[in-house]
Amino acid sequence: MPCPLALSSRSRLRGARSLVLVALGAMTLVASSCERKRATKPEASPPVSQVIEGQRTCMGTLCDVKVYFHDEARARQAIDAALDELVRLEGLMTTWRDSSEVSRINANAGLAAVPVSSETFEVIKQSLWVSRLTEGAFDITVGAFKGLWKFDEDNDGSLPPPAEVEARLALVGYQDVVLDEAARTVMLRRPGMRITLGGVAKGYAVEGAVAALRKAGIENFIVQAGGDLYAGGRRGSRPWRVGIQDPRGPHGQIIFRIDLENQAFNTSGDYERFVLQDGKRYHHILDARTGFPSTDIRSVTILAASAFMADLLDTALLILGPDKALRIIEETPQVEGVIVDAHNQVHVSTGLRGKLTKIKDPTDGP
Repeated sequence: MPCPLALSSRSRLRGARSLVLVALGAMTLVASSCERKRATKPEASPPVSQVIEGQRTCMGTLCDVKVYFHDEARARQAIDAALDELVRLEGLMTTWRDSSEVSRINANAGLAAVPVSSETFEVIKQSLWVSRLTEGAFDITVGAFKGLWKFDEDNDGSLPPPAEVEARLALVGYQDVVLDEAARTVMLRRPGMRITLGGVAKGYAVEGAVAALRKAGIENFIVQAGGDLYAGGRRGSRPWRVGIQDPRGPHGQIIFRIDLENQAFNTSGDYERFVLQDGKRYHHILDARTGFPSTDIRSVTILAASAFMADLLDTALLILGPDKALRIIEETPQVEGVIVDAHNQVHVSTGLRGKLTKIKDPTDGP
């Protein structure tokens, strides 16, 4: 006699515990027979997990998703969903498309408030919090300098005239970004103002990709967009392992290694987009108080529970200088950091001491 089919608990009502009622007599004999047959059948080996990867160009960098999972088809679907979310959020916040919400805010500067999505509103709102935290050193209205400093495809090695920097500086001021929570609108008070979310949007987008992976049932993964990274779960029996880039070393040369599990890891540095003139480095992270690149720190790495929080802080703290930056790190819950200052000295927050594996000293240089 064939054994009766066992019903999966998933076929029951959600949250209910399956109860099996077994009648006496012949049904008991059938059940006992099936148990003997099952006992003699060798158990199937558990599925073997592997690292499955997907990549896409987005937000001006290479976005990468790695998943540690046993079902490749399901992993591929989850990776595509995560990458789609990164691209969707880029479409809201980029300044490289006239149709984006940020571009519409800029186009209406001094004219009208612009309705935006909850995502764009939240990123702008938290950016203004960081501006207050850093007393204006970090300010998304440095978008006013677009086209003046040339660090992207237009990088020709030139520097802007100081007088022009001074003129654009008059258009910088986070206090003139007006948010209406009830209407969910954003307005720039003065004509000519521009905002840019390039220093914070990647972290928020990474959080969106993380949510997409977890919604698909994936718990062990890495999402990376440039210097913004979140490590979920583990890679098998061990945590994910990442490294801190040597600010003056070749790409891929690291100075510290650290293991991560359910944690964000973001690095902002002066070494990705820059111009060297007369032995001085001019990079793309501007101090909103002066209109010129910051000079006191080479790189800041932030570890936090959220990729968005890590991204909010890493760029802003690079502008502040090592002493103030380290103080903010120590005072912010669930945040740790590593700073390489302009003198090539390494500063490590209290919570990371003893957790970093040193590979080498930072390379010196301009």
